[in-house]
Amino acid sequence: MARHNIILIAFLLALVLFIAHTNASREKEMPESCRKQLDSLDLKHCEKHLMKRIQKDEDEDEDEDILKMRGINYIHRNREEDLKEMCCSQLSEVKMLDCRCQALQEIMENLSDKVHKKEMDDMEMEVKKLPMRCGMAPPLGCDLSMDD
Repeated sequence: MARHNIILIAFLLALVLFIAHTNASREKEMPESCRKQLDSLDLKHCEKHLMKRIQKDEDEDEDEDILKMRGINYIHRNREEDLKEMCCSQLSEVKMLDCRCQALQEIMENLSDKVHKKEMDDMEMEVKKLPMRCGMAPPLGCDLSMDD
């Protein structure tokens, strides 16, 4: 009986080690596959789209009325909408949610160098909302908060 217990314990230990090794291998592969996928994307469209959203002037409403009268508003809106569509198209190519999280973190990191300190909260909020604006599920458990 004791011999069976030792064999059972040895088998369970081997199984646990095998599972741990398999999971460790997957974790090493995932960042590499994500990196390849992210390197093939042009996330600049997302950065430009988000910068426009973050840096909207408070007096833009007055300017917008003048532009509407001149027929310029339509062109301006189309350009912003094009940026959003190109951004969403790029993000939709990222199928794995972990990789999408990494893409959003990369966008946030790139933008953090370009925005003023007072705009950081707006940037964080806009990046968090981006997947939903693109009609995608937000990556759960994805830390998109800026560490000071």
